[in-house]
Amino acid sequence: MTRFELEEAIMACWHTCEDVKLLSSKVLEGEMSEDDISNTLIGIEKLHDMRCERVFGIFEELVRKSDLR
Repeated sequence: MTRFELEEAIMACWHTCEDVKLLSSKVLEGEMSEDDISNTLIGIEKLHDMRCERVFGIFEELVRKSDLR
């Protein structure tokens, strides 16, 4: 892993904001049931957790390799 991969992974975490904005617009348009909203929120939460775990994994590897310059 490289610091550039770390930067890309950090930037990917911002996708969660776009996911929430899209969900919000669909909710405001009245196109989703409560069950669909709940399931989508659970999915967004899981994706965000996975993105953050990826960032931390890359960070840990770079620290171990002393490659954070």
